[in-house]
Amino acid sequence: MEESHKMKYYYFNPFSKHFYFPEEFYKYPVFATFYEPYKLSAKLLWKVWLTSSLFRNLFSTNKPEKFLPLGLIKQYVTPNSIVAFNIGKGGAEQKFSILGVDTKTNISFFIKYATTKHACDNICNEGKVLKQLSHLEFVPKLDLYVNENEEFALLKTSVLHGAKVKPQPINDKMLDILYELSIQKVQSNKNYDSDLQTCFAHGDFCSWNILIDGEKILLFDWEMAGKYPLGYDIFSYIFQFEFLVNENVEFDQILKENSIAIGKYFNRFAIEDWKPYLQCFANLLYEIESERKDMNQIKPYLQLKEFAAKI
Repeated sequence: MEESHKMKYYYFNPFSKHFYFPEEFYKYPVFATFYEPYKLSAKLLWKVWLTSSLFRNLFSTNKPEKFLPLGLIKQYVTPNSIVAFNIGKGGAEQKFSILGVDTKTNISFFIKYATTKHACDNICNEGKVLKQLSHLEFVPKLDLYVNENEEFALLKTSVLHGAKVKPQPINDKMLDILYELSIQKVQSNKNYDSDLQTCFAHGDFCSWNILIDGEKILLFDWEMAGKYPLGYDIFSYIFQFEFLVNENVEFDQILKENSIAIGKYFNRFAIEDWKPYLQCFANLLYEIESERKDMNQIKPYLQLKEFAAKI
């Protein structure tokens, strides 16, 4: 990496400053995939920011080291690397997500870095899980994992290449991934026991963590992977996007639109009545979001919990 005082970084969005891109990012197409907007206003702003150097220059800094851990990251990448940062949300779960490219080999890589205990624990869990899933083609390959005296945690992996999944009903290819995960014997730090049947699950199986490469489905962001009640992943996929992006809490409608996929999934495990699993999912998500104090998700999952208890 170049010395930080010689580097210009552009930030996006201009108001929140969550993403920081190195000056020559536009030479490497992979950087354009780092941010994936869903809402129309964000898509328009992102397009203008990407295509207009005049606009980007309004939102730049020549002292990125004030905001970014450039010095530390330099120790874990080649001298020819340039990197972009997503600094994430503040608080106990804050972590840096870092996309980089070696400019000589054109090989890209991905890094997660954190200093808070909660975020370090999540990164540690992902490293532990990825090490055990190296035989699966749809999982990024673990290159490096560092847990430095409880001061920070760092994870470096390969980059999965593909198109982000657009919001769509869960399909048979996605179900095949969930079946494959359910039979994995993986040791994890995320273990949610239940009186119901449990299995290994991704833990955050949502459209923003899924890529499509031709006929292949690829899956990243394994921080929450572990043992969960059966159906946790499929219900996460069905409800998370509706709650967070569409702000839709029409539970009857959501379940009706996905009833075939839900039936297929549970039939694979010889389970006819999946309602107790929906109730268990709603209760668990409500507990998890309550612990995180994420008000955007506490309310809809409380409503889902109340709805599921009555069906």
